[in-house]
Order: sequence, then C-alpha cells, then structure tokens
Amino acid sequence: MKRLIPMLLILVPTTGHAQNQVAEPFLQWMAWTWQTGTFFAVISVALVCMTLWEATRPGGNPRDPGMLGISTTRGDRLFISLLSAAYIHLAWLALISGPLWGATLISLVWMLAVFRWV
Repeated sequence: MKRLIPMLLILVPTTGHAQNQVAEPFLQWMAWTWQTGTFFAVISVALVCMTLWEATRPGGNPRDPGMLGISTTRGDRLFISLLSAAYIHLAWLALISGPLWGATLISLVWMLAVFRWV
C-alpha cells in the first residue's frame, strides 16, 4: 500500500507550482479538443439516459431476433450502435477522408435503425 500511493500520484497532473514549470490549464496535459470532449460527453449522457431508462422500466425491452438474427435488449442495441459508429467513422476516414459529418449522419441513421429493427 505504501508503494501504491506514490505510483498513483505519478498519474495525477501537476498544476505547475515548481519554480521552472509553467502552469497548464486543467486537462490540457491530455491534449483534449472540443470534439474529443463532446464525444465523451455524448457517450456519458447516453449511458446515464440508458441507466435512468432501465431504472424506470426494468427488463431492457428484450426482442426476438431482428435483422441481425440475435435477441437484443436496449443495452445490447446501444452497444451495437456505438461499436458500429466507430467502424463507420474508421471506414469513412479510410475510404473518403473528408469531413466526418457524413459519417456521423450515417451513424445516427444506423443507430435509429438498430433501435427500431434489431
């Protein structure tokens, strides 16, 4: 335990109080952009909404095999949507290499299809 605490403190960003160190704004050490922050915020909001939905209407609304041929719950459909969105964006970058708005729109349409028909 005595060795674990100093090792964990290495991971904590410093605020630059040393004499030769310049202070950095919070989280800048991670090189976050507004797009990265938005990405993680949207996923966090989706998880919170799904948690609240499950708390108010438990059971996950299971469905018989849909267009993918598997039985799914709400959580399964969210996971399939998020994983598919990652692959859609990667394919967009590999094949088109344009702005990602098109991939995002395709991902949103795919997400609606997954929640409706899977």
